[in-house]
Amino acid sequence: MCLKLSKTDLLFLASGLLVFLYIFVKASISSFTTDESFSYLHYAHTSFMDIISFSDWYTNNHILNSLLMKYAEVLFGSSEISLRLPNLLLFAVYMVYGFLLFKNSDRLVAWAVFILLCTNPGMVDLFGLARGYGLSYGFLLMSLYHFIRYFQTRKSKDIVFFHIASMLAVLSSFTMLISYAALMLIYFITDFINSRIILKKKYLFFESVKVHIIPVVLITIILYEPVRRVFMRSELDFGGKDGFYSNTVSDLIKNLLHGVEISPAWMIVAQIVITVLVLAGSVIILRLFFKKDDRTFFQYTGLFITNLLIIFISLAILFQHMILGTDYPIARFSLFLFPVFIVYFGFLLSYFGEKNRNLVAISGLCLALLSAGSFLLKADLRSCSEWRFDMETKNMISKLEEYHEKDFSGKRQAKIGLNWLFEPTVNFYRQTRNIYWLMPADRKGVSPDDDYCYLFKDDLNKLNTGSYRIIAEYSNINTVLIENLKSVNQP
Repeated sequence: MCLKLSKTDLLFLASGLLVFLYIFVKASISSFTTDESFSYLHYAHTSFMDIISFSDWYTNNHILNSLLMKYAEVLFGSSEISLRLPNLLLFAVYMVYGFLLFKNSDRLVAWAVFILLCTNPGMVDLFGLARGYGLSYGFLLMSLYHFIRYFQTRKSKDIVFFHIASMLAVLSSFTMLISYAALMLIYFITDFINSRIILKKKYLFFESVKVHIIPVVLITIILYEPVRRVFMRSELDFGGKDGFYSNTVSDLIKNLLHGVEISPAWMIVAQIVITVLVLAGSVIILRLFFKKDDRTFFQYTGLFITNLLIIFISLAILFQHMILGTDYPIARFSLFLFPVFIVYFGFLLSYFGEKNRNLVAISGLCLALLSAGSFLLKADLRSCSEWRFDMETKNMISKLEEYHEKDFSGKRQAKIGLNWLFEPTVNFYRQTRNIYWLMPADRKGVSPDDDYCYLFKDDLNKLNTGSYRIIAEYSNINTVLIENLKSVNQP
């Protein structure tokens, strides 16, 4: 069978491949980060049942990521690219479903949305790290595609794929419980509307629910214990305490702007724009209802579902805060809203594109080119998102090995003191590189017993003048590796 690709399809393929190669190179050469290292050291070597049951309920333990790290190491070793490979592969899934969601839309609009989805620096960074976030975004788009497709084809296999992808998304990041629950609620609303309003038939609840029974039972068995423990034992500290708009919506805007800071006045304007865009979708859907045109309604199923999804996720976040006292998601915890909003925005563009194709296509392309240009300007193969402070830890360890081997032939046991932020990654490289002359690092800071220290330059005042020799300086993150000459003050 010969696969024929149009010029536009080749453009999708080339664009996606370039971003994929960028992430692959970055995942290969950039230093492991604190959270990745903590997961590797504390979870990747525990048993399958301990991981899947969430026996260690610290929120750093992203269940699926911990499992995939465990088996990636068995198959490919403990290099950075090996442990990050599952997330990298899920970026391919993310791209495929980003393409499929708009396969039947105007090609220029589809390409613009694809570029917006794949050139967000924060999003791309997380696909190159051994954490659960990238995994969850890939499975989120997969679940959303099959959910929408079910209402277009009525094939039960799409519901099965929706549930599987949703379960894997939740196992990757518990934040995805919100989107899964929201989509289940949207299913019954959409099915009810389809039966009573569009097809003028009696709504049969059992007929509607039966397709979910087996998947939901199986998923409940798998997710019950980890979900119970995360709600009973873990602190759902997402960082935002000021308000939904002040925290979550503002961070969505920052993600849409690729981290560019704007003034408080412009932030209010941007919040209004986001709100108007969501309300515009709701108004369009209501107009379609009043027309009672089933062909038109199903043509815009994606717009209807994603509009409701944004609204229900927002309400869930608000209710969680009011009832459970959960923080409003910010930073990487809120980034899952980015692909949801962009997909919704894509369906909105597709709708308006039927009214004025040229204007919408040009507007979409301008936004895509701005996103791609910003992505290229911000491209950094060594620094990773919120963990920039760890970008030199890998190089520091290599320099320390070289220095110690040269002066002591690696025979003398050595202790390193450091800022607590660097402890997991230092221990990761100590373990994976078999640096047995280096004693395990701790989080106690620097002490007179340390042979070496790795800390921020601002912390050098903890040492007596002339009591250390500088081995390497890293001015980009303001850190320094020193040999301690045994005249160290107590911290």
